[in-house]
Amino acid sequence: MAFDWAEMREMMIAVHGIRRADDELAFFYDETNNIRKLTLTDAGTNVEVHKNFVLGGIVLQKGQALPDIAPLREALGMQDNASEIKFKHVASGDFEAALASRKMSRFLGWLTEQRLAIHYSSINIVYWSIVDIVDSIIASKHFEAFSDARREMKNELYLIACLDKPAFLGLMRRHDYPSIQSGKAGAFIADVEAFLNVHRPTATNLPTGMLKEMVRKAKVLTELPFLKGGNPDVLIGSFSSFFTMPILLFENATHVFDREIQVEKSLNADGFKQRAQGIDYRFSDSKADPGIQLADVVVGLIGKYQDFVEEHRLPELLERKNGWSATQTETFNLLRGLIDYSDDISNAFIHRITAMDSEWKSNSFMHDTPPKPHLL
Repeated sequence: MAFDWAEMREMMIAVHGIRRADDELAFFYDETNNIRKLTLTDAGTNVEVHKNFVLGGIVLQKGQALPDIAPLREALGMQDNASEIKFKHVASGDFEAALASRKMSRFLGWLTEQRLAIHYSSINIVYWSIVDIVDSIIASKHFEAFSDARREMKNELYLIACLDKPAFLGLMRRHDYPSIQSGKAGAFIADVEAFLNVHRPTATNLPTGMLKEMVRKAKVLTELPFLKGGNPDVLIGSFSSFFTMPILLFENATHVFDREIQVEKSLNADGFKQRAQGIDYRFSDSKADPGIQLADVVVGLIGKYQDFVEEHRLPELLERKNGWSATQTETFNLLRGLIDYSDDISNAFIHRITAMDSEWKSNSFMHDTPPKPHLL
């Protein structure tokens, strides 16, 4: 049976209450931490550091033109021979160093003055790679009772896996994950259970208890529907699906991407072109497209922010924030204001795929929501 994207789109809009998905918008994109492929190896994975992949940039609303960036270039002290604005011209170093840059403060202030919205999708690549374990078990009708705690159990699986990530990655590789042959699912689940028991012998909360109970019972399964038929060791074959999703969701918008050969091939393939028929999307040279230049700086900063949140516990995040300089605080507040403004326009502009704990940390750190007690 052919996949009905239009039906899926309507369901997404209804389930998530997505606002303004039918608007005539203009998206400009760039990406950071695009490793193109994530695979299991004898050393763990093909990359040593697992940074969030971020795709994003700026959004123009209907009737809004892209502002002249000449005044911005002047404010940033750009040399005449610099052909384009890039993140490296605005800031360097980690997130806190970027916040300390007066140029970054000027850049975010200019976006705010111009009433430009931002958008981004941030994907925790390890989390994204392992959560099919939970989904595959729940797909069996015998485990439907666990479905209401799906996200909580994914959170716990990720957190426990990160207690000894090399060992968990090695476990996955021994079983040809994510292509586990029919009849061998039980052995894989048994090894996952053993890992959970070693690294979290006592269930300290309800989601951990539910995860361990579900995994214990799941050893009877002979196959895992979302973990078969693929290529062994290939956790993420490409990031092209994260490019196609906003195109198909915001079907009345225009979408302008920086040139990226692998993604360009995927989006120009006949299969996708047929699905996206009538939607305006294209690839452009950043040197000739100011919108993409602005996107480069936005995703560069968001990428560093996501890494910062993922790498630190909430008490440390809050302590660091309390010690920031006036410039760092000002720049952070400008970023928060842009995110709030953008989210008010459409709740699909800001999209994160990560563990619930990471989302809660980010919400408490950036938006001052009451922290979950277990994060303190």
